[in-house]
Order: sequence, then C-alpha cells, then structure tokens
Amino acid sequence: MYALTNVQETVDYFGTTDDMAVAKLSVTEDSMIKSAFKNVEMVSTPVGEEITSVKMVNEQQTMAINGEPAYEVWLTRAIIFEVGGREISFEKDTVPFSEEITIQRGYDLIDKISDNDDFLQEWDEGYSPAYKREVVVVK
Repeated sequence: MYALTNVQETVDYFGTTDDMAVAKLSVTEDSMIKSAFKNVEMVSTPVGEEITSVKMVNEQQTMAINGEPAYEVWLTRAIIFEVGGREISFEKDTVPFSEEITIQRGYDLIDKISDNDDFLQEWDEGYSPAYKREVVVVK
C-alpha cells in the first residue's frame, strides 16, 4: 500500500523560509490511509488491472536576480498511471502552499496538466523566474 501526500513543511523557497506543500509517495499500512479532514468518508475505487506505465512530471523552477542565477527548485508536479489502456493522474496544485491534489481519469492526461504561469507573475523588479518540465517514464 502506498500513500501520496502533499502536506505543508517548512522549507527554503527561493531564499525565504516558509511553509510549502511537499508531495511524497511512501509505503504505508492500509489503516493509515485517511483524509486530513474530519467527518469525511473515504471512497475506495479498486482498479483491478496491471499498471503498464508510470509517468513522473518533474518541474524545475529557477530564479535569476539581476541576471545572475540564484535559486533552483525541483518538484514532482504530477504522477500519471496507465492502467488498462486509460490513465489516472494525481497533480500537485501550482499554488506552492496548497495541499490540494487534483485527480483526473481519461486519456492523454499529460496534455491536461496545468501550466504554472502563475509562478512567472508578481516578483519584485530584478527577479527573473522560469520553469520547465520533464517527463520521466519509470515503468
């Protein structure tokens, strides 16, 4: 059994120590799978088929200050499982402190991953943000 979590932790985020949501995939016991919210009924949806592919959508965020490279952050934006010819994706919200994970089912979900253009907005003068993504197929 695995748990995909996206819980706030105190981290260095572009030179500022702040609480940001950090996505993690870890081995756990079935009894440990529960909602972070009270009075929420968890819904189990067994897939019942073999996972034929796993795609990790990794994102590199960089920041230059006055033209000089200053910071670099890597994170996993989404995990996409191919199961029985269709896909299931788990996508981390683009808002850095949001603990939300969006789940989608369907086809060609790599094309439905949100852009992160919000990251490019509202920085002080002299700051030049950029991001790029890479897809790693692990199975």
